[in-house]
Amino acid sequence: MAERDLWVGRCHVKARYPEARQWSAAVDEAVLVAVVTASDAATGQALVAQRLEEAGLDLLTFEHVQTLLQRFREQGMSQPLVDLADRTSTASPVAFGEMLPILLEPEAAPPAQEAAPPPAPTYAEIGWDDLFGATQPPLWAVIDGVNCREVMARLAETDVQSACLYASTDADTRAMAPWLVRLEPDSELVTWLKGLPQDQHWGILLQSTATLKQLRTHLRKFTMLWTPANDQAPVYFRFYDPRVALELPQVLPEWKSAQWLALIDTLTLPISPSMTWPDDLSLVPGVTFASERDICQGRLIQIALPHRQGADAAPSRRFAITRTEFDDFSRLQRVRAQRGLARNVLEEFTETPPDEVLAAVDAAQRLGQRHGMTSKKQVTTLTKCLMEFGDDFPRDYPEAGRLLTDGSSLAWQRRNHLEAWRPRGRLQRDFLARQPVSEHELEAWPSTHHEPGRPA
Repeated sequence: MAERDLWVGRCHVKARYPEARQWSAAVDEAVLVAVVTASDAATGQALVAQRLEEAGLDLLTFEHVQTLLQRFREQGMSQPLVDLADRTSTASPVAFGEMLPILLEPEAAPPAQEAAPPPAPTYAEIGWDDLFGATQPPLWAVIDGVNCREVMARLAETDVQSACLYASTDADTRAMAPWLVRLEPDSELVTWLKGLPQDQHWGILLQSTATLKQLRTHLRKFTMLWTPANDQAPVYFRFYDPRVALELPQVLPEWKSAQWLALIDTLTLPISPSMTWPDDLSLVPGVTFASERDICQGRLIQIALPHRQGADAAPSRRFAITRTEFDDFSRLQRVRAQRGLARNVLEEFTETPPDEVLAAVDAAQRLGQRHGMTSKKQVTTLTKCLMEFGDDFPRDYPEAGRLLTDGSSLAWQRRNHLEAWRPRGRLQRDFLARQPVSEHELEAWPSTHHEPGRPA
């Protein structure tokens, strides 16, 4: 039997009859992502088509097909795809993501030029008690099923108003979905959310007088995002991750922020060290990527529009960003990822100033780009080498230089070799600090290759 692999592709489907539509809109065509276990792409497409046919759907196209490993190497790890892969088996080799109807309508245009622009959002630090005053609007939470795996179990224990923001009826998909939940003062849910570590990024808080149905309908428009990177299919958009929610007003034009915050009086986010703060926000005490997690617990950032101007016009059914907005999002995400890596490195280099660690991460990313070592673990190892042995460590430590440039080893192997070399490098460094050593003597320093057991 041929070896089987996991394949991923984008499906364009058409319902044969209205009852076959697995989406809410009254249109016949939709797009979705499929993961299939098969020996090759053609076999995978046949299995996908068969599964869709059984559901009354025709497969019009199966595009952007590649192995799951190739997709992860090119675009990074994706938790929704991992979850789909976990749902495949020998008996059931195909797993589908949410089916998204193709709605043929133009993207919402910005307000007319002569109209006054909506005001910029304002920021204020508050506490949980500030959300439950007598004059405060009702409080809602959007809880992330990916970062908070127990959300469905918690909701099953209560009778609060709640709704899944995904249309899927699949239990596994719903378990990983965002959930809109009504919060009452002094409820067990509020006590539970207060106690969750805020660097878990479990979700966001909203104040709104809208009904559950109105809020769900509104927020569902933002669960998928159309980007210039692929104008043929949207991507999952995790606006309910507080790190992402804080970046939205920093990137979107004010009219688009106003439409996103329509129906919402205030947006409140649990503070964490992983956030990228806007320039006009000042926290006391301050919070940086190097801050202890305990300094953030119980602290919230509230975002509000002074009034609803610009929010009255209904947004398009599809949420899209421009090339400029996409580039700005990407820049903030790179900054966030860089700071997150620096935070991890600080756990080992506790005495090093955070700014020095951040500079080393930046240098390591550039070094990694030159040598094809760009994964998080690979850049982390390069960062530690730069911090321990200096910017010129590949030249100053010949063995390390050979390991870094070894064309016979894959990037993950070179990373593991460098990790194994670090203790020897420290011995060399300490020896050099005590007495001068000739280049010939340094070249002759004993070296041992550590054969890695698994990729990094």
